[in-house]
Amino acid sequence: MQQDTMIPTAPAPGFADAVQQSQLAFRALLDAMARPGRVAAMPGDIGNPAGMAPALAAAALTLCDLDTPVWLGPGLDTDAVRGWLRFHTGAPLAATAEAADFALLDAAAGLPALDVFSLGSDAAPDRGATLLVQVATLAGETAMTWRGPGIKDAVTMPVCGLPAEVWRARAALSAEFPRGLDLYLCAGSSVIGLPRSTAISFTTEA
Repeated sequence: MQQDTMIPTAPAPGFADAVQQSQLAFRALLDAMARPGRVAAMPGDIGNPAGMAPALAAAALTLCDLDTPVWLGPGLDTDAVRGWLRFHTGAPLAATAEAADFALLDAAAGLPALDVFSLGSDAAPDRGATLLVQVATLAGETAMTWRGPGIKDAVTMPVCGLPAEVWRARAALSAEFPRGLDLYLCAGSSVIGLPRSTAISFTTEA
């Protein structure tokens, strides 16, 4: 009797041109973090697994590697994403959020409390996690003001698809500086950087 055999599903592709696109993505990520609040464009033609936006995929391919444990949040903790990440980056999956250097998060599926991630220590603040957050939009009604390095005076910002409680939790982390979290907000093929050095104040009540 002939038996059916399961054919493994190949991971989704990554960069079409790994060298050029990874360099473009790295420069975009650096620019986004150096100029908080300014939208940076990630390179196009990025292969990405189901449920992951191109900008988030490009950021993960650029930043994650064998030495950076990655934690997958709700909505992204799937076989497709795990296999894709393992195949293209070799990054180990962190068993807990606190153990992660990077976290891939989907705002539409709900975000964990920010205090579950490592903020680093006074001796090694650079050990704080970087959160790569997929959001539906980087636009919207103005709700807050950002101030800090890389910003001339101040920049007004929309909520960018995140709940008000997440923004308030992030604002409270400013008191922990230089400990803290760095965030990238990814929508479509665009990204905004939010370093831990940026202070947030609110212009409206969400």
